[in-house]
Amino acid sequence: MNCSLEDYLLFVAPYISHQLVTPEAFSQIQTVARMLPPLSETLLECRLGAHSSTVDFSVLVTPCDGSREILAGLNPAIMPDIILTNPVWRRIRDFCIHWYEPNSLLSENVDSAWLEFDVDAQVPKVPIPSFFFCFKNLQEEISSTKTQRQTVETALSFLNGTELSPQIKQNLAICSDSLPVGSQILYIGAMLSRKLEAVRVNVTGIPEEELLAYLTKIGWKYSVSELKEIIHILSDFSDVIILNFDVGNVIFPKIGIECELIKKDPRIEPRWQLFLDYLVEKGLCTPEKRDAFLSWSGYSHKKSHPELWPTHLSKLSSFLGARGSSVFFRRLNHIKIVYQPNTSLEAKGYLSFSHAWINARQNKDYSTAPKPLRVIN
Repeated sequence: MNCSLEDYLLFVAPYISHQLVTPEAFSQIQTVARMLPPLSETLLECRLGAHSSTVDFSVLVTPCDGSREILAGLNPAIMPDIILTNPVWRRIRDFCIHWYEPNSLLSENVDSAWLEFDVDAQVPKVPIPSFFFCFKNLQEEISSTKTQRQTVETALSFLNGTELSPQIKQNLAICSDSLPVGSQILYIGAMLSRKLEAVRVNVTGIPEEELLAYLTKIGWKYSVSELKEIIHILSDFSDVIILNFDVGNVIFPKIGIECELIKKDPRIEPRWQLFLDYLVEKGLCTPEKRDAFLSWSGYSHKKSHPELWPTHLSKLSSFLGARGSSVFFRRLNHIKIVYQPNTSLEAKGYLSFSHAWINARQNKDYSTAPKPLRVIN
């Protein structure tokens, strides 16, 4: 590859605090990013507690920026051979090929996807991601549930290389059929990087008063009273709450509670500060990590660090001239609280960075960039 995701990672590195991403963690992420094309959006998953420095990361795959076509193998020169020949990556390629085909079940119903890399140990020679796909908005009609179920089974057969077991199929159907009116499944995850025969399900829109009934219906066999209280508190800090859990032959005990705010900039959304202060008070986040997390938001361009600017972006900028300006945006994405019965809570913060082209004539305020925190080499 002439360029890789590492080029983008290195450009935002001056803004990454070592409180959230240690040099060791950054080095591992860099190793994986070196093998990937320069996809447009990336998430850094940072543990906010005092005793964990693990940082995982995810990259967005979408039809909008050509990344779907890259993973489908339509431009093989962009992906290294070591990845293209791996059996798991070939299954991801097969999924993307079907997703690319006009009028296919996946192209009709899948909006986007994420590759999620666990880098809490030594990075293997070929890093294997988990794969999450997001549904398009299905119309509220009788056929929607059936269409979604067919999409899930088709997608997972591509990604897993085999049919789901009858028990997992049945449990997934129960999860879908039991959803209260107004709630929906957002993402389905094939946990390809983990030795776990299960499917990750992300749902949103379940009212607090219907949470107990839903979890009972799907077979979650644990006390919901504590979970309900946690969600009630977190609702004050969130515009949207997404629950995620693993579905196998049983419903696994761990529940992820993703808390999202529509406004991603803490300078205009005070609840980011309030949320992080609450996590510090409860011992789920250190003051240093809180401050580093809240300092992430901003944007930068070539003038920020010209020596780090990716070469291919410079060439395209020269071609576009005044018609377009190349900018990297840094945003707070969401905070996730991990709940497991009889276990302490864990908090994770998700930092987003993405590249975009903007209309230079209409955006005169991109002439300066925020001061970086520190450089990780």
